[in-house]
Amino acid sequence: MIERASPVQLRKALEMANHFVKAGINFVPVPVANEEEQRALLARAITKLNAMEQDAACAERSGE
Repeated sequence: MIERASPVQLRKALEMANHFVKAGINFVPVPVANEEEQRALLARAITKLNAMEQDAACAERSGE
């Protein structure tokens, strides 16, 4: 079942998109049907961002 997003949820999503833009991180907006699906996709996004952070740290160390 598709649940309508609240204004608070939409503001948070827009803030996150703006953070990605300011950081120069390319991203793909993905619509979600409900909170359960959103939690699962957020967990994947966090895992991906952590991996990107580790890659950047390794590249920085190797460039020293």
